[in-house]
Amino acid sequence: MTVTVTPLSDACGAEVSGFDMRDNLSPDDVSTIYQAWLDHLVIVVRGQLDITPDDQKKFCNHFGRIGEYNRPKERQHPKYASGEIMLVSNVRVDGQVIGAHPDGEMMWHTDTPYLRNPHKATTLYGVEIPAIGGDTRFSNQYMVYDALSDELKTKLAGKMAMNCYEFGTTIKTFEKYDRAAVPHHPHPIFRKHPETGRTAVYVCPLMTEEIIGMDEAEGKAILDEIYALQRDPRFIYNHKWRVGDFVMWDNRCLLHARTDFPRDQRRLLRRVTIGDEAEVMAA
Repeated sequence: MTVTVTPLSDACGAEVSGFDMRDNLSPDDVSTIYQAWLDHLVIVVRGQLDITPDDQKKFCNHFGRIGEYNRPKERQHPKYASGEIMLVSNVRVDGQVIGAHPDGEMMWHTDTPYLRNPHKATTLYGVEIPAIGGDTRFSNQYMVYDALSDELKTKLAGKMAMNCYEFGTTIKTFEKYDRAAVPHHPHPIFRKHPETGRTAVYVCPLMTEEIIGMDEAEGKAILDEIYALQRDPRFIYNHKWRVGDFVMWDNRCLLHARTDFPRDQRRLLRRVTIGDEAEVMAA
């Protein structure tokens, strides 16, 4: 068995092939896959049909500890509740949506930045895919950092931003979350990746609320400037899903977003995250 790595775009992303996720992978194969993930930030394994939740968790265990699922239990369909698996779906059973973030577009974000120790990786496995839309887009935050002006890099060096999130929000149409009611945590605006040593921007429009210690209007203007760069097509890989796709990405240096899709088309993906014990370090 030979693991093959094929880049998917100039921004980020690589297809990793030559194996089945259910195989007993050798240490060398695991190392090759993991290095491809560090190099390309997001990896795609195609054609993985009939992968079970246990298969997905077994594969993820090669790369770290499975992350806890943070969705409030009362918002889960009782037949599909799990401490490690989250369904991202608009499928309804007994009149109730079985998964999270069921319909529509989702703004640019990274996963769990409102925690002290955000999850380092997120994985999704495609079970049911709409014929139109529902793509996942990835923005390379190493490239966004490199594109910032030297003036802005100097101004923001060492600065922290507050990250907050109310579960279920996909499009933020208001200024601030109620911090008394939602998880929140400050992190450096410029994050040093603990494994590559590279600097990435670590703010996002869905969950970052303010630059701590900066005038509110000035901070908002700076964040808007960064958000515009994060949407630049030069830094983005757009993943069009197929049934049987497994995708794993690095939350420490990527943002992701979802495109809209028809409400009458079924979409079901299975999500498992990989935790991280390390605190976020400033660049």
